[in-house]
Amino acid sequence: MGDCVRRMQSPCVLLFLQQLCKKNGIKMIREIELNNRTVKYDLQYKRVKNINLRIKPDGSISVSAHKRIPQTIIDDFLISKSDFILRALDKCESEQARVQKRYFSEDEVKNKILRLCEEVYPYYKEKGIQYPQIKFRKMVSRWGSCHTQKKILTFNTNLMYAPTECIEYVVYHEFTHFLHGNHSRKFYKELEKVFPKWKECRSKLKEINIR
Repeated sequence: MGDCVRRMQSPCVLLFLQQLCKKNGIKMIREIELNNRTVKYDLQYKRVKNINLRIKPDGSISVSAHKRIPQTIIDDFLISKSDFILRALDKCESEQARVQKRYFSEDEVKNKILRLCEEVYPYYKEKGIQYPQIKFRKMVSRWGSCHTQKKILTFNTNLMYAPTECIEYVVYHEFTHFLHGNHSRKFYKELEKVFPKWKECRSKLKEINIR
């Protein structure tokens, strides 16, 4: 078995596999050193004029080139793009780390939001606001919504990726819409009274990348 593995790693076998991939357009995984960092990429030979480089959001790298282009030319091309490739990989890793960081489970964040709603409600009750129906669902473009006529507040369950103070901000934000339906100066003036750190928390929420 060991002899077989050693034979498969020999230059002759690797050259044979490369020629096979070229002929059939099969992807093969290769490695290259870029600024002392080993980078893996998928290489596929296609009927293309130029060497094409693509870095996906998950950090995987795909390279396509015509079968007549030697490997040395492909390597030189990737080395010339070293800074771009490594910056892109670092960005992917950073974004993935933000996505993966979760403060609460879905049930925990629902319970936390319900408790916060009960805590902040007395202020709005004094202003004649009826306690709303609280709903939850996953949303992509917003953290919460307020239906003033139906008296419904809906919160994004993806708030489990946000710290407590940011969740508190969203709760105050949505309750304040019962007093001011739009994002006018009056709305933010009212929000400032009950939650002075709203700008800071809004900025933190913008940094959370949900996929």
